[in-house]
Amino acid sequence: MLIARRARLVAPGIHFAVFALTWFLYWLQPEALLNGPSRWPFLVVFLVDFPISVIAFGAMFTSDALFPYAVVGWGVLGTLEWYFIGLIFLRKRLLRD
Repeated sequence: MLIARRARLVAPGIHFAVFALTWFLYWLQPEALLNGPSRWPFLVVFLVDFPISVIAFGAMFTSDALFPYAVVGWGVLGTLEWYFIGLIFLRKRLLRD
């Protein structure tokens, strides 16, 4: 039961950490996202946030003005997505027990 309750917070925490690591590495060495040190964390975040990441990625690279809003939106929506996935996991676990 305690593990199920932690999943509600651990999943969004891991998402936030990997997302922040991606953009920190990009800031540290600003090469192309898929060519520099931020490659692997970026691929992980891109794949686990697939519907959100495609929209945000498109907005980031079509307009320089939308870039910061797309990055922040991607981070917030992706973290909320994983929070709600954790809640669904917890609810199913409680219904099963």
